[in-house]
Amino acid sequence: MNIIEKKTELTLCEQPIGYAYEEVPELTAWDYRQRIQKLWNMEQTKAYDFIIIYGDREHFSNIYYFTGYDPRWEESLLILKRGARPILLVGNEGMGYVSQLQADVTVTMYQTLSLMGQPNDARSKKLTDIFCEAGVDVKSHIGLIGWKTYQKELFDLPELVTDVPYYIVETLAKIVGLEKIENATDVLTDCEYGLKHQVSAKEIVQFDVIGTKVSRGIYDCVKNLRPGMREIEAAEKIRFNGEPLNMHPNINFGKNHVAAGLNSPKYDVKLQYGMPMGAGYGMRGSLVHKCGMYIRDESDLPEEQKDYVKNFLKPYFACVIKWYEMMKIGTSCGDIYQMVEDMLGFEKFGIGLNPGHLTHTDEWTNSPFQKNSKVKIQSGMAFQCDFTVTSQKPFMSAHVEDGLVIADKALREEVKRIAPTCYQRIEARKQFICDVLNINLPEEVLPLSDLSCVCFPYMADISVVLAKE
Repeated sequence: MNIIEKKTELTLCEQPIGYAYEEVPELTAWDYRQRIQKLWNMEQTKAYDFIIIYGDREHFSNIYYFTGYDPRWEESLLILKRGARPILLVGNEGMGYVSQLQADVTVTMYQTLSLMGQPNDARSKKLTDIFCEAGVDVKSHIGLIGWKTYQKELFDLPELVTDVPYYIVETLAKIVGLEKIENATDVLTDCEYGLKHQVSAKEIVQFDVIGTKVSRGIYDCVKNLRPGMREIEAAEKIRFNGEPLNMHPNINFGKNHVAAGLNSPKYDVKLQYGMPMGAGYGMRGSLVHKCGMYIRDESDLPEEQKDYVKNFLKPYFACVIKWYEMMKIGTSCGDIYQMVEDMLGFEKFGIGLNPGHLTHTDEWTNSPFQKNSKVKIQSGMAFQCDFTVTSQKPFMSAHVEDGLVIADKALREEVKRIAPTCYQRIEARKQFICDVLNINLPEEVLPLSDLSCVCFPYMADISVVLAKE
């Protein structure tokens, strides 16, 4: 595959298609009931009488998925009983916050979920009493959902391995016995059958709006970079608008900060020609990150990095192209993993994690891109194209990360029906990717970012992109 440099205007960012907020659907009580019904209809939940879900500020997504409730200050607990109305436990501040929920739930105050030092009085019952009143008894079999599943062989624990707080697990164990509690996080996050990997048309529209905002913010940031600018000054160009984040901003200049990879913007480094740099952040549903060398052309590079574009960036971008071209329904994720190994080599190009992952309102749910993985690409999966390449001697780094959804014809038609403007943006991106970048994008790939597949060889000159010849 021959990769060329190409002068082009990024019309998707310079002449943006508007958001049409009136087309963006809200999830209703019906949507949340449907999600819960799908949960109970799963083969993997047939043994459970209850599914109990824990959430906190960092790990909000699983409770949010079933209720629309975002435990952004406190912890929260959701009790799902087969055939019964859900019970949502919240702390002091949550009692006012739940008033806007669309989901049909019974709200119960449990003040222990509140911040330390706040009132904890007779207004809330003991956790044991709450569970028992919900119907939990010695015969109950419970699926417990926290944040992750775990490889049991890595632990010297006889039964349950979970990240749900000890006091919740111990309280349940005293009622039902520890042997009747299982980690059930897989029903949401398993790469093949997890519910959060079966996104609806409504979710695609919501994620598209998010991806559009994030990508335009990153574009404005990169476009307005200037020598002498501090990271914190560059971050001001991103156009944050109040949407909740799923990842803090990564605005990084210079070897030390870019090598760390996950720094928030700092005050102490000023951008100069020849520096590595990266700009990225995410909101719930999509993340965009662009990393490369801040140069006008290769003359800005020291002698030991003169082959950056030819021997480092172009092979990486060729691999990104192949990654997108393989994202077809039915493709094995293990084959995509092997393609990256064959084209680049994980060790040679310093790829430390998986070559991409699944996503939802939480930035990383799981990744099927593993060696010998049998998981196949399915309609309804939302992905991040996400694999950074790094050279240590000399130090160089590159990253082209954007979000996308896989959608069969029926799902695409539904998106087009409920949100024509969203679909217009997606079609414009696909046209740019196919016609300008010459990438054979599968019809089922819906790019969520105005910068999808865009790689700037010279981060100080964004009029030039890489393309397939």
